Amino acid sequence: MNKKASLNYICVLKYASIFLGFLIFNCLEDQVLPYSTSILVTALCLNCSIILTPILYILSFILLGKMGLIASSGIASLFYFILSLIYFKSKNKPSILYCAFITISLIGFIVLGDTTIHISLEKRIFTVLLTTIITCVTIVACKALCIKGLKFKYGIEESCSVVIMLALIGLGLSHLLSPLFFKGFCALVILLSSYIFNSNRSLLISAVLGCSLAIYYGNINYISVYIAWSIIASIIMNFSRFLSAVGIIFTDCALQGIFNIYGGYFMSDLIPVFIGCTIFCIIPTSPIANLKQRLLTFQEKHLTRQSINRNRLLLSNRLYELSSVFAEISSTFTIFKQTQLTPEKAKNYIAIQIKNSICCDCKNLQKCDLQFNNKISCIEKMIDVGFAKGKLSIIDLPKDITDYCIKTTDLIYLTNKMLLDYKNYCKDKANILGGRELIASEAQGVADILSGLALETGTTLSFQRNLEEQLSTTLQKNGYIVSELLIFGQSINTTVSLILAMKEFSINSLQSLISKTLGMQMILQDKILITQDKLYVVFKHSANYDAVFGIAQKVKDNSNKSGDTHSVVRLSDDKFLVALSDGMGSGENAEKISATALSLIETFYKAGLTSELILKTVNKLLSINADENFTALDICVIDLNTCKADLIKYGSPYGFILGENGIKIVESNSLPLGILEELKPSVCQTDLSNENIVLLVTDGISDAFGQASELIDYLRTIPNIHPQSLADNVLNKALELSNGKANDDMTALAVRVYKKPKLQ
Repeated sequence: MNKKASLNYICVLKYASIFLGFLIFNCLEDQVLPYSTSILVTALCLNCSIILTPILYILSFILLGKMGLIASSGIASLFYFILSLIYFKSKNKPSILYCAFITISLIGFIVLGDTTIHISLEKRIFTVLLTTIITCVTIVACKALCIKGLKFKYGIEESCSVVIMLALIGLGLSHLLSPLFFKGFCALVILLSSYIFNSNRSLLISAVLGCSLAIYYGNINYISVYIAWSIIASIIMNFSRFLSAVGIIFTDCALQGIFNIYGGYFMSDLIPVFIGCTIFCIIPTSPIANLKQRLLTFQEKHLTRQSINRNRLLLSNRLYELSSVFAEISSTFTIFKQTQLTPEKAKNYIAIQIKNSICCDCKNLQKCDLQFNNKISCIEKMIDVGFAKGKLSIIDLPKDITDYCIKTTDLIYLTNKMLLDYKNYCKDKANILGGRELIASEAQGVADILSGLALETGTTLSFQRNLEEQLSTTLQKNGYIVSELLIFGQSINTTVSLILAMKEFSINSLQSLISKTLGMQMILQDKILITQDKLYVVFKHSANYDAVFGIAQKVKDNSNKSGDTHSVVRLSDDKFLVALSDGMGSGENAEKISATALSLIETFYKAGLTSELILKTVNKLLSINADENFTALDICVIDLNTCKADLIKYGSPYGFILGENGIKIVESNSLPLGILEELKPSVCQTDLSNENIVLLVTDGISDAFGQASELIDYLRTIPNIHPQSLADNVLNKALELSNGKANDDMTALAVRVYKKPKLQ
């Protein structure tokens, strides 16, 4: 269908609707009266044809056989035709002016009435006044329906006007066709409203429909009947829309049988209800669902959702800017290098200082210069020896210098002093350079974290309205009073936010219902009391795996504190870290070194820095310390979604992964942290399986067993079910092998990974 044909179709449909409106409003009472003037005025205010509309208005009386009203309707049509010509160019017709002139336009009806029958003057005046009121209602209602449609929310006056107009249409249809026809129509509308809207709106619609028949029959019980229909339909609709149709038929029969509302119940009363319910059942679900989505569009909290995404975008932009700042700081510390005094320049400088300080005022200078031809090369050779050994002594001086120089003591003293100065200079420069590199790497690490956060927050959240409605219905069925509900994100990033109008309820039951509805395991993340009767709760996707650990320790004999420390911490919802640090030696100092290293590592991991940067930073901080503080380190980071593990070892003993397929050994080939500034850890990346156990031990236990094979042989003899039992058994066996003596601090740390049970 081309565009022109489509416009013609819409035009025909529009004027057919207007003509039907004329017929319906003419029949608001038992006798035909010109109430349809309200539709005429409304149509002209909405810029309908000033010729065709009045013609259809007059034809409606002819079709209803009321020739006695043609004269008065013709006068009204002519009056509004002239009025419309006056305001022809105006896009917005003066609605108030049109309403004010209704009385004038209907003077012909007040004077003539219906020329075929007698109508009292009081009735004619009442009809004109009521028509004026109805016109005000229809103008507001039709403008709302035609202009706003289903895209915008109505104001209170628009909603009331639409409700009143619908009641008038129902009353007119009952007089025009049959109240039984309208009864079947009501059954269809009530079922549709129960499916589309919540129970409150459905009750309102049913009450409005009941008003039409209540006025028609003069019996207010019809309002109660339709409200009862709506209640039953809304209750059963949650289970089946087809059963709700059966429920309305059964309710109608039951009300007559119990209360005798209709005074008699015949097949003619049942058939319209049955037809309306049947039509509802044969309508496919898809168009009704689409209609529901359109009608409820204005109810969705778009502003809240868009505000969330906009705030996330603003935060993302600010994080990117901060990331750039730290990246520039890192670049600045990396690009601008300090000039270094090279050994060759230092040697030349020392030689010059010897010449200026020792030789220049020597009384033997001339004789030395005459007899000592290779003096410069001997001094350079002496300085080379000093650089090589770090310090000169009398035996390091070349023979020519000892033969001719009379200030050897001063020469050795000055050279050693300058060698020490150069050594201190190099050390200071190295510390400064190390500090610059440390600041640069940390700044870059912060920049990477901020950039990652910016990327995460900059991603627009996708909201799932259909799933929200499904979850809301499920929770309400199970007794949870949901005030607000929001679901955003997809897959493992799904988040459910709820505001519950209740204080006491089962978190486990709520969590189970949410998990079953969404088809994924959810876990409580936050719970906040926002008012006395409202609670804010947040559920997030739960990782597929979880972990439990066991720790067994023994302090070295005759030591007050263990140098072994451990850390077990959940870095995020799906990241789990265990670490074991062995400070060199035992006692308070070793414990302090070990705890410091672990605290740094734990803090950096929580901040989101990469493993490479964390270990490099901790190693540098320990190595530039004035004391010789070393620590062996075991780190295991487990992804609880994928069950992948990263094992990082610095100078620590072998570790083990125990599972159904045997025992896997993890060894370290690196020195402990703090010995050298640049060290590379031993890194092992592996896939863990359900019920696998990671076992980490310090050298106190490994030394007791001697060889890794001996510990493996022992592990094969004991059950590996509970990590605490495993750690205890390993420690007890190590003590047994040491004849009950702890020659060093002993620690065994075991972590078991297990898969969470599936939803029931």
